[in-house]
Amino acid sequence: MVLTGCGFVTPSGDSDGSGENTGNGDVVGTPAPLRNVPRELSTLADGKLVVYRMPGMQGKRINATAMLFTPRKSPPAGGWPLFVWGHGTVGWAPECAPSVQLQEHKKWADQPNAALLAAVLKMGIAVVAPDYEGMGPVAAGVTAGHGYYHLSSQGKSMIFAAVAAKRYLGGKASGKWVPAGWSEGGFAALAAAYYSRLSKKAEPALDYRGTISLAPVPDVPAMNKLLWRDIANGSKPGTTPTEHQIDQLVFANAETIYFTKTQRYAGYRVAPERIYGQNMLKFYQQDWRTCLDDLNAMVKRDIKSYLNSSPSRRLSSYPGIRGNRPNSLPENRRFFERNQGKLENSTLPGSVLWLYGADDITSPSSVTYHVVNKMLANANDINLAVFEGAGHYDVPTVGLPLIQARLRQLFR
Repeated sequence: MVLTGCGFVTPSGDSDGSGENTGNGDVVGTPAPLRNVPRELSTLADGKLVVYRMPGMQGKRINATAMLFTPRKSPPAGGWPLFVWGHGTVGWAPECAPSVQLQEHKKWADQPNAALLAAVLKMGIAVVAPDYEGMGPVAAGVTAGHGYYHLSSQGKSMIFAAVAAKRYLGGKASGKWVPAGWSEGGFAALAAAYYSRLSKKAEPALDYRGTISLAPVPDVPAMNKLLWRDIANGSKPGTTPTEHQIDQLVFANAETIYFTKTQRYAGYRVAPERIYGQNMLKFYQQDWRTCLDDLNAMVKRDIKSYLNSSPSRRLSSYPGIRGNRPNSLPENRRFFERNQGKLENSTLPGSVLWLYGADDITSPSSVTYHVVNKMLANANDINLAVFEGAGHYDVPTVGLPLIQARLRQLFR
């Protein structure tokens, strides 16, 4: 199924939040070769770690990092176009960054998306993969403070990674660029579209062409409301929760730590004690640096231990997130209104290819369709492709032919 709308208006009335652009996107030092690059990428491309400057959430210019993959074959006449890739959720602390996981732990942290990036490189397109603000090697000057679903932070992480890549590559890069990403990165790609005017302001040679967003989670409060409805169904007396329902409770709890850390870092007066019961409050206080896979495993063990300790205990009584109630807290509402809400009520420049799996439980269909329809009503140019039978993790694979076709169209 494909839905289309049109509109090419740049968002107006929004401050850059960064003051002068001078220095944003500057490359710090000399990019160093990446270690432990997966073979499917290393056979096609040279990989380097680029350190660059960008405006941070707290109003200061900060260091950020990105992995830059350039095809081994010579650039075409005019240079390589840039595919700026936003990774999915990996954590909040600097050491959770894909570049750190790759070089220090020989782990490709961005789920199955190495295959997608390899396909893009085969097309003669350079790939820029930012770690995002607050994630990356501390030796490069990166400090904690990730903007998890923070519109400005994630959008500018993408944009100034593109600026840095262009400045480093010079004539080897054409200047044409497209932000793309999966899950959290799908939101980052849309955020990059929102702020895309900053790319040309910082680097006039850059030419934004459009956006590709894979399985984004466009409305977290609406998603949470449905999620807790499922958890309530698995909490009825006389029922034994399924593994899936337990996983739903893990999902409702673990990643919320990253939201709360972001909100407090960005100046929102969020009180963790009003959000978490005693078990998750302990996780929040002691384990916020834990990367997502390990955090999920820790929370799941705790939930199972809680359930197994008494037959009267239910999923909904686990001392974690206090149900869907945190969504009603004023500071939580303000955060989402100023970030996801601002995005869905804007008209983005250029076109958006939005890929979604009909079996995606991370962003339920009713939530995705509501947000897309709202954005279409705001004159956005969106092509929504829905893949029947595909879940959240399947979209990068099943959607690859459409991604390649859109890139050929945008970069012609």
